[in-house]
Amino acid sequence: MKKLSLMFIIMVFFAGLSEMTYALEISFHGDLNHRFQATNRADFLTGDSKTDRPEINNGDVDSFFGEIKYRLWVDAATNDGKVKGVVATEIGGLRFGETDKMPFSGDKIQFEVRWAYTDFQIPGVDKHARFKIGLQPFTVNKYIWQETVGGVAFDSTAGEKMDYQLAWMRGREVDKTAANSNENDDRSNVDAFFARLNYNPGGSLKTGVFLLFQTYDADGANNGNGDLDSRDYQIKAFGIDKGIDLYSLGTDGSYKGGNFFVNWDLIYQNGEIKDADFMDFASGLGNNGDFDVNAYFIHFDVGTNWNQFKFQYTFWYASGDDNPEDDKFDAFLSTDVDIDQSIALFEGNYADDNYFTERPYLADKGFIMNRFGVDYTATEKLTVGGALLYMFTAEDFKYTAAATGTSESNNDLGFEFDVYCKYMLYKNVELAWNAGYLIAGDALDVYEVASIQNGTSDEDIWISSARVRYKF
Repeated sequence: MKKLSLMFIIMVFFAGLSEMTYALEISFHGDLNHRFQATNRADFLTGDSKTDRPEINNGDVDSFFGEIKYRLWVDAATNDGKVKGVVATEIGGLRFGETDKMPFSGDKIQFEVRWAYTDFQIPGVDKHARFKIGLQPFTVNKYIWQETVGGVAFDSTAGEKMDYQLAWMRGREVDKTAANSNENDDRSNVDAFFARLNYNPGGSLKTGVFLLFQTYDADGANNGNGDLDSRDYQIKAFGIDKGIDLYSLGTDGSYKGGNFFVNWDLIYQNGEIKDADFMDFASGLGNNGDFDVNAYFIHFDVGTNWNQFKFQYTFWYASGDDNPEDDKFDAFLSTDVDIDQSIALFEGNYADDNYFTERPYLADKGFIMNRFGVDYTATEKLTVGGALLYMFTAEDFKYTAAATGTSESNNDLGFEFDVYCKYMLYKNVELAWNAGYLIAGDALDVYEVASIQNGTSDEDIWISSARVRYKF
């Protein structure tokens, strides 16, 4: 707390000094989020290969916790808006009583630099031509990459109806100091180059196209023995011992006509993942070497607003891989995202640092989402809603059931029922609660412990969460 107080005093001091000296406009913001979660499946909250809780046990594994996630940031902008600097910190995902994070006396320091960037206009050209340099929020598309990363982005317009963005982002730097390199070290950094063009003719239509190229040369790193478990099928989970040359070409947009609306995303991926030693966690089969990527993603929402109701159907298809022993990856690959359309499987619960997966797919098997949702605005302060989800993987999990020794092949993830409500206690204070119950389909048997893995699902999953959130 002493460090937090000192940091706040320093921010206020320099904010005041800057305002007097340079006529800056200073604003201080906060997102103070208090979350609570209860579930019968604490053993199912993380689905990667590095966790010690990846399996569904026989019988409930109950859990309840409370936590905080605070974000505080300062904007310092010139009066004419031509230059803005942003610094943000996060005190994130600290559970009440958590060892080494929030124990008795609360004296463990847990700070994260969330943002640190400068955004400035280029003088003498279009007033919309701006550079943003530093650790910044970056969005390619919600389903492929939308998170904080360091780099440089340039935004401008092309006429009255079009704008565009060019960006270079670095997700991981390769350390080539004397202690970590040698004369044959040809490794590169994990870089991304991005271009987007948006078209907004005015009115109800908005659309855009984008191209993302991600590259990394792993030559010299572990001699091509980069382990890749299918549960870690996401670029941010890749180590620096695997090479990447990946192109993602996409289009997205929205249309609204009267009470009707539709949103869409189409993404095609092509390229190569090099120097990988791949294993499908379900079957135990795999291959090693270089893999050609040929994958795609399709999403749309369609719905209508009627009086105080909103009805929406959501569908997406993330392609999956059906043969772990060939030299092809047909599974759609995200970089760093936070998907929230399911409470039980994704980040839909309000304690969203605790989830099974943040990606729009499971392992390398892709995903098929069908979601029917209804929202009802009861008053200006109260909104309630519910949803029915029917979900599959795009390709079957193929494995040998440990309890029976039989060969199994399943892709049914089951039906999920969600309910939620939000109430504005004050203008900037939200009270919210939600719950999701997944009637597990047989595909989830692949995540069960050996003693009950028999080709059919044995345990359903429920999660309930709440939050008290103050934003200013």
